[in-house]
Amino acid sequence: MFQENNVDVYMNGHDHCLEHIASIDGSIQYLTSGGGSKAWSGDLKPEDDVERTAKFLYDGQGFMSVEMNENDVMIVFYDVDGKVLHHWNISKFLCSAV
Repeated sequence: MFQENNVDVYMNGHDHCLEHIASIDGSIQYLTSGGGSKAWSGDLKPEDDVERTAKFLYDGQGFMSVEMNENDVMIVFYDVDGKVLHHWNISKFLCSAV
């Protein structure tokens, strides 16, 4: 469904971890920010999966910031002390139909 509708980024929460996962072809980025409460203490490990590729996985507490403008999305993952753990951005020129 995401590929059929040209979705570039899917963001979600409540997974008790911070993640950046890409589809195998890299066309869709899955971003999870749910590490604000329970910490898994090393229980989570990236697994080989035919449908997706883990770019970043953190099972401690933290948060994600999102900055967007007309052409860019900038994502930064932080731990609870504000240390940058991972960052990613995408630029895409969007044509107006008007």
